[in-house]
Amino acid sequence: MLPPSLPPASCPESELLRPLPGAKVHDLMADLIDKYFATHLSLSWEDAVRLHKEYYQNYGLAIEGLVRHHQIDPLDYNAKVDDALPLDGLITPRPELKKLLADIDRSKVKLWLFTNAYINHAQRVIRLLDIEEFFEGVTYCDYSQVPLTCKPHADMYQKAMQDAGVEQYEDCFFVGA
Repeated sequence: MLPPSLPPASCPESELLRPLPGAKVHDLMADLIDKYFATHLSLSWEDAVRLHKEYYQNYGLAIEGLVRHHQIDPLDYNAKVDDALPLDGLITPRPELKKLLADIDRSKVKLWLFTNAYINHAQRVIRLLDIEEFFEGVTYCDYSQVPLTCKPHADMYQKAMQDAGVEQYEDCFFVGA
């Protein structure tokens, strides 16, 4: 089942910041993460859900706790969680998002994507939203590097600034959903 129709382009900007395409992708992701915990750590469902939440709250990403405490292969995790998400048909281009991005004067600002996802998942979502043309680059959580560096850790924000060629924190605006 597809998510309900999205608001028209005339909706308030705050409506544009709600999760895409709603809770469904989040729920699918949480389910795959919980299954990964249960299967790979031999946990009951309740313990898997609890530990997933604990690692997410403590580290910003469940995968960081898995790598840190259980030495799982982060690229295997990516294949079985992020890459396994059935996003086609769930995430589709949003004309109001494209208009919002197109209206930004890119001679005055550099648009840069910043995500905790691994690069292939980030690129898939960007492609499905059809917004590649608006961004100069993407900073992502590199699952192939140990230790993992992800938001909300300061090193990840420093990495994003370096990737984007920004030297001063004051020159950054972070818009998230």
